[in-house]
Amino acid sequence: MQISLPILTITALTNGINPCGIGMMITFLGYLLVFGGRSKENKWIYKIGFTYVLSTFVTYLLLGLVFYSAAFYFQRSWFAGIFKYVIGGALALAGLIQLKDVFWQDLPIHLRMPKIGFEKINRLMAKTSVGVAALIGILTTIFATPCMMPLYIGTTAVIARSGLPWYQVLSLFLYYNLIFILPLVLILVVMGEGKQVVDMKEWEHKNTKWMRFILGAALIIVGYLIVSK
Repeated sequence: MQISLPILTITALTNGINPCGIGMMITFLGYLLVFGGRSKENKWIYKIGFTYVLSTFVTYLLLGLVFYSAAFYFQRSWFAGIFKYVIGGALALAGLIQLKDVFWQDLPIHLRMPKIGFEKINRLMAKTSVGVAALIGILTTIFATPCMMPLYIGTTAVIARSGLPWYQVLSLFLYYNLIFILPLVLILVVMGEGKQVVDMKEWEHKNTKWMRFILGAALIIVGYLIVSK
């Protein structure tokens, strides 16, 4: 299967604007600016923020390679005949859940970070340092799996079917993850240059539904493409 770089780019960017990752980034930087005690030290904010982003990038990359190895194995085993239907169906279901939250947010079943994960990360924010920022990035990626991972897993399954050599697979994952973190870098720059925390939280609140809608639609489309090919 041929990999389209423009489609991969759009998919990575769509995955990057997921409400879990965006929301946690704004919350984390907001905490630093309000309670960090160094709100005027841009270098410190950027240092902590880029550590968080880099940690997210590395964790996401490693998880993607693990998923790729599993998908590569399943697609060449006795399970191959139904594997694409399992992945495609799971993505479509995840997409429907995201779309449900756009219109009927109060209905049960959500793809969000569990409360225990959010509470754990919030406690860590009070001890913020470079090392803790890296740990927060790792935990955010892991705890936000229901929200951040479905589209990534679908993309991983497509790459695993491509038959590309290892070095090209690695380059695709590096490219995907660089695009994925761009929204986080943009938020860091905007808030690091003085954008008010309240304004950013208001922006997040107004646009969460649109982020869910775009992500949900992308999940359904990728799920369909996996099943149809």
